[in-house]
Parts: sequence; C-alpha cells; structure tokens
Amino acid sequence: MTKTKDKQPDRAVDDVSADQESTAAEKVEEAALAMIAREGVLAGLNLNEVAKHAGVTRGLVYHHFGSRRGLLRAALKRRMSSERDSFQTPSEPMRLGARVAHAIRATIKNKDMLALTTLLHLDGSTAPRLMPNAELTLALMQRDQALNLLPDEHDLPALHAAYAAATYGYGLYREVLARDLAVSVDELDRRVIDVLTRLFDGIDKPEPEAG
Repeated sequence: MTKTKDKQPDRAVDDVSADQESTAAEKVEEAALAMIAREGVLAGLNLNEVAKHAGVTRGLVYHHFGSRRGLLRAALKRRMSSERDSFQTPSEPMRLGARVAHAIRATIKNKDMLALTTLLHLDGSTAPRLMPNAELTLALMQRDQALNLLPDEHDLPALHAAYAAATYGYGLYREVLARDLAVSVDELDRRVIDVLTRLFDGIDKPEPEAG
C-alpha cells in the first residue's frame, strides 16, 4: 500500500495574498495623503473619495482601517516612519530663535504630517501628541537657560507653547497667508522665519527706561 503525503499548505499563495493586502492598504494611505495635500486640512477626508482615488472599494477601506480616524493614524504612522530624522529636536545649545527657526523649517518640510495630526485632533482623537518632544525640549531649554542663552525670568512651558503655536499656526496657514498678502510662499517663509527668530531672541532684552 502506497502512503500518500499530507498536503502542505500553499505558503506561496498565502504570501501573495498578504502582499496584495499590504499593497491595497498602502494605496489607500497614499491616496489619503495625496487628497490632504491637494485639498487642505479643512476639506476633511471623505472615505468614498479616498477609495475612489485608491482604486478600491469603500468596504476594503473599512476592512483595513475601520474608520476615518484609523486611516488617518495609519497614514500618519507611515509618514512619520519615513521622516523620523526630521523630528529630532536639536540637542546642541542654542538661542530660542534658532530653535524656533528649526521647528518652522521641519514643519514646512512635513506639512502633510501637521495636517494629519490636526485632522485627528479635530476628529476628537487624543493621539498622537501635538508636542511629542515636549519634555525633551523643555529640558534643553532649561539647559540653554543655565548657559545664559535664554532669560531666567520666563515661564518655559508657556514659552514653549507660544513658539509651538506660532510654528503650527504658520505651518497650517502659510499658503493662505501668502495669497492674502500677495507674496510667494517661499518669500513669506523666509521673512516669517527671520521675524520670529528676532522676536524670540529679543524676549530677554530689558525694556528701555522711561524718560
């Protein structure tokens, strides 16, 4: 009597199926990123339109991500993993103006990530953190303060919040502001960075004496 071998699972088929699933998810994430870049953060994100642009069904979008919030988080995770170095807080001693200038340039370079984060928070999410490096940045500011690069009397958490607000606000609205002011976006970037650098470097200058 001849023994028959047990049939082994077709791993090649499983691998192809997994690859197809991964490719479909990537297409959806890329479509979401492209729509946000093209239409802006205030336009929101319609899952029917995302599915159409990705060439998949709405059901597949829900299968992979569950909800708009799930898609936003996945797309943000993809972008953050590809641009991780851009979000490293400079560790060397520096004046606050230089730190603000670095933050603005990083925000401009990764404006779609700021848009995704903003959409998530507008959608009621508490993650990701808007200031993921807050503790490290405050520690570096305290170090810079001890080196006389920052003034002694300032409320550092409030100062950090102020420059984060300036950075994120400009990053979100820079194109709108440039249009309203009838200047190019690149020119306005340079001018705003220059102004904010001087503003934040000037906060420790004593007020002129009256009379």
